[in-house]
Amino acid sequence: MTLAAIVFSDHQLIKSIHTVISGTFLVTAIWLFYRTFRGYFQNLPYKQLDKVLSYIFIINLYLQLIFGLLLMVGPSTVPGQEIVNPDITMKMVTNRFWPIEHIVLMLFALFIANLGLIFSNSTQIGREKHRKVLIYYTIAIFMIGLSLGSTYLM
Repeated sequence: MTLAAIVFSDHQLIKSIHTVISGTFLVTAIWLFYRTFRGYFQNLPYKQLDKVLSYIFIINLYLQLIFGLLLMVGPSTVPGQEIVNPDITMKMVTNRFWPIEHIVLMLFALFIANLGLIFSNSTQIGREKHRKVLIYYTIAIFMIGLSLGSTYLM
């Protein structure tokens, strides 16, 4: 097995892990938003499960950052296969800044989500905790969606 094949194989493994973490993040985010939305509007107490879901949300974002950065520094094409098709080349030119935009938006989303966690942990009232999680995590999710949407809309 050549070095190029090993590197490509590792790249595919990292990409697969990144995808699995994305799925876990999606499930966690839906569950967290359901509980937070319900908790805020029904004035429910902020329970231990809500706190755990908030931490899982943040941990998933950090894991996405780590594996995303590993994907950025790794190879993006199959070694030995150069792209010569003009249509594909033009598509690459229009998307050339996407990795930079994506990582910047994801870093801001991670920062906003961390602020939400810090502010919700500093509040003692359950309804206020739910409100802060709902606001800050919604902004983070919106930024993530914006970051991913630019890829699939082009």
